[in-house]
Amino acid sequence: MRNIIIPVIAFLPCVGLADPKVELDTLKHPVKACLYKIEHKNLQKPSYLFGTIHLSDTRVINLHPNAESAFKASDIFYSEIDLDMAAQFKVAPLLMRKDGKKLTQAIGPELTSKLDAILKGINPALSSTPFESLKTWAVAVTLPLLENQLMAKKPLDVVLYQRAIDEKKKTAALESADSQVAVFDQFNEQEQQMILSDSIELMVTDQKREIKSIERLLNVYLTGSTHEIAELMTLEMEQMSSDSELTDRLMKALLDDRNIGMANKADQFLKAEPEKCHFFAVGAAHYTGKLAVQDLLKKRGYTITPLFD
Repeated sequence: MRNIIIPVIAFLPCVGLADPKVELDTLKHPVKACLYKIEHKNLQKPSYLFGTIHLSDTRVINLHPNAESAFKASDIFYSEIDLDMAAQFKVAPLLMRKDGKKLTQAIGPELTSKLDAILKGINPALSSTPFESLKTWAVAVTLPLLENQLMAKKPLDVVLYQRAIDEKKKTAALESADSQVAVFDQFNEQEQQMILSDSIELMVTDQKREIKSIERLLNVYLTGSTHEIAELMTLEMEQMSSDSELTDRLMKALLDDRNIGMANKADQFLKAEPEKCHFFAVGAAHYTGKLAVQDLLKKRGYTITPLFD
């Protein structure tokens, strides 16, 4: 199962719209590069922070010229999690239930019925049966992008990783599989079921919209910047759950806590090889909020310059 661990920008449905002045069908690449240059007196070369989207689309795969130049200049490529096939296989056991129950036994008939309905809406042949061995949260984070994943096209993160391999760049990751799984394992079963229920309800609402959530997400990425993404996420959070305390904890775990870890690792990597050009590629949402990765690096003495246009 590829790319099961889905960062928050893919997990939250989108309510934003694209810039109306842009003809989306004519775009060859994003209008703006979600890109920041990293400089420091101890670094011999500039390095880069790049915001990805966990989708596959030709207009996304074709990087903005600024991002393309930065990628080509880089010596080392970093993804959120190790995308090596062997590493990905190690993730699968971490998603399996350990409570001795099947998924449908744990979530009960009412939520199972809702899950089956949303799965059939994605593909008439789908049901909850293939998901029986998965933890409840793993199903919740898989659902929003399941339709896109069934197309078997490689998302931007994987494409960049493969390009780095083909171009003989060194590769590494900012997070481990264990750390990403721990983000969700901290929530008890009841909380995981609330997250699953919220995800399903938002998808049901989304099915009634003329422009679907994934398309809205893609459009904002193609035409906006991290500022637009931040505004979008604020709106999403307001409608995500009736339990505001759970929503706050989830967002803290998905973004703030992980951003701190990412900034710490980026700092370590930069200091370890100051003569290299480092290219850090993580979900665009990690450059938003009070604890955005680029702001955390600024506090460590780095000069961070946006290269959006």
